[in-house]
Amino acid sequence: MKKLLIVFIALLTVANITSCTDSSSQETPVEKIKVGGSSEGYSVLEVLAEAHKNDSIEITFMPSSQSSGGIRGVKDGLIDIGVISKQLTAAETSDKIKYIPIVKNLQFLIINEKVTGVKNLSTKQIQDIYSGTISNWKELGGPDAEIILLDIPEDETEKQILRKHHLGENLQITPKAIIFQEDDQVIKSIASTPYSISLVAKSLELEEFAIEILNIDNVIPNKANIQNGKYKMTQTIGIVISSQPNSVTQKFVDFIFTQEAKQKLELAGYIVLDISGK
Repeated sequence: MKKLLIVFIALLTVANITSCTDSSSQETPVEKIKVGGSSEGYSVLEVLAEAHKNDSIEITFMPSSQSSGGIRGVKDGLIDIGVISKQLTAAETSDKIKYIPIVKNLQFLIINEKVTGVKNLSTKQIQDIYSGTISNWKELGGPDAEIILLDIPEDETEKQILRKHHLGENLQITPKAIIFQEDDQVIKSIASTPYSISLVAKSLELEEFAIEILNIDNVIPNKANIQNGKYKMTQTIGIVISSQPNSVTQKFVDFIFTQEAKQKLELAGYIVLDISGK
C-alpha cells in the first residue's frame, strides 16, 4: 500500500510539473509598441492605450521630445508611433511614413489660483502682458501683485498658434518672462508659482492641479466654441507610423478608427476628427 501511495504521489508530481511546463510554454509572448514625439499629444495616446488594454501588447512611452523627434524616430526605425502636434512640412513628408490626424486639442491661458478677480483677457491685454506693458494684476482687476509670465520657446506649436491668433508675429516678449525649454514642466510651475500665467495645451495633468483657465475675448474655451469657430486656439494632434508598419502597430492603429476609441477620446474632452477613411 505504501509503495502504491509513493508511486501515485510521484506520478502526480510529474503531472504537475508537466502541466506547469506546458502552461508556461503556451503563454502568449508580449509584443511591444514604442511611442515617442510631442509631449502635447501623449495624453491622447495614453487615453487610447488605456482603452486598448491588451495583455499581449505592451505600449511604452519614450521620453517626450518634439513633433520633429517623433517623425525622425519613425523614419529611423527607433519608435513605432510618432506623436505630432503640427502639420507635416514638405521636408518632413516621406514615402517612408504615413500621417494620421486624430483630434483637435484645446490650448489655454492658465493662471495660478492666487490670481483672483481675473476670468477673461482680451487680445490686447494678452499682448500687453507678453510685451511687459502690463506688469501688475491690479491693472486687470486682480490683486496688487507682479505678473509672472512663464513662457515657452518660439518653435513650440502652442506658441506659434498663440502668435497667429493673439500676439502677432512681431511682438517682442518681455525679458522678464521665464522660459521653459520643456513645456510639460509649465503646468506644475504655474500651480506652484504665485501670480503666474502661461499657455498650455489641454492634458490629463491639468486636472491634478489648482489652476484657473481664462476666457479669451469673452469666449469660453470649450468644444462648442471650437466647432462654431469662436475659439481659435487649437492644435491638431496626430501620429506618424511607418508606411509598412509591423502587425502589432497596425492592430493598434486599426483600433484608433473604432467607435470605442472615438467615445473614449470624446469623454476625455477631445474633438475627434473624421478619420474613417484610412
